[in-house]
Amino acid sequence: MSDITVINDSEQSSLVTNGLAKNGELYLKAAGSTNAGAIVVYDSGVWRTFANEAASFSNTYSVDFDGTNDYMDAGNDSSLSISGDLTLSAWINLDSLGAFQGIISKRSSTTNYQLFIRNTNVLSFYDGRIATNDNTALTAGSWIHVAVVVSGSSASFYRDGSFSSTGSGISVNSNTANLTIGEILGGSFLNGKVDEVSVFDSALSASDITSIYNSGVPGDLTSLSPVGWWRMGDNDGGTGTTITDQGSGGNDGTLTNGPTFSTDVPT
Repeated sequence: MSDITVINDSEQSSLVTNGLAKNGELYLKAAGSTNAGAIVVYDSGVWRTFANEAASFSNTYSVDFDGTNDYMDAGNDSSLSISGDLTLSAWINLDSLGAFQGIISKRSSTTNYQLFIRNTNVLSFYDGRIATNDNTALTAGSWIHVAVVVSGSSASFYRDGSFSSTGSGISVNSNTANLTIGEILGGSFLNGKVDEVSVFDSALSASDITSIYNSGVPGDLTSLSPVGWWRMGDNDGGTGTTITDQGSGGNDGTLTNGPTFSTDVPT
């Protein structure tokens, strides 16, 4: 038996296609692959997967939006039509600051939830009637974790795992608009990279937000039960136009107008 060889998904497939897969041969699945960090063994036409100590959460891709017309569309499934409490979370790395850059949006004419950049450099949450703004300026050129927690009529902003400010008078109601990442209704697009976007149909606690930030390194959100969780390439090999939803809703996103994958991620 030879030493363990590191392979990705396409290389694993090629081994079989080209008749090079040998019974009992050990392979380590590369970061970004299906079952990343696990040992796979070829056994008479079947791949058998064994977890090992290396099988841990990894983050190797983000999506780069051009600020002109790029966005991701996750559709309008009822699981995303949230009323009342909710939490929106994302990692962003802006190429430039500018008013009205969309991060997460599910907006119809008068009812919606929308996290975006307003007034050049602050986070804002809009419920279709009232916009409330954070009071801490954003910066370009580095990864920032941003989140908003709506609880009752309050919307609380968090930056890099820490509470920033709270606005009031919020009322989130369901709607049938498509959920998008990287744009807001009216054609205002994000210029920069986005990673690990998640939507929760509950108001997460401050400690939950700190856990998501995880000292600046994205982690596994499964235990927090997100309705939508788009890893922006990590479960899709950083190729194609589909972003698989790892949340409970199963609402896969479609990259539209040519956003590209990047290996620049929060670390």
